Amino acid sequence: MGQEQMTTTPSGAQFEILVDGKPRSYRDIKAVAIASAEFLKSRNPNSNIAVKDLRTGEVTPVAFRPQRA
Repeated sequence: MGQEQMTTTPSGAQFEILVDGKPRSYRDIKAVAIASAEFLKSRNPNSNIAVKDLRTGEVTPVAFRPQRA
């Protein structure tokens, strides 16, 4: 694997999950990206978690909201 392959976005991924401003994961469906980011936020409450749309550049901050039983 060359350096070029390691720095490209996975094909099909439209959403990037950022943890403290660094790319952590990629998803192709926004609802899945938000759910994954909320899970990360629940495990890392002091970290800044956001979902970035790679096509438009829009960044959506994520806040964890505990579900009531």
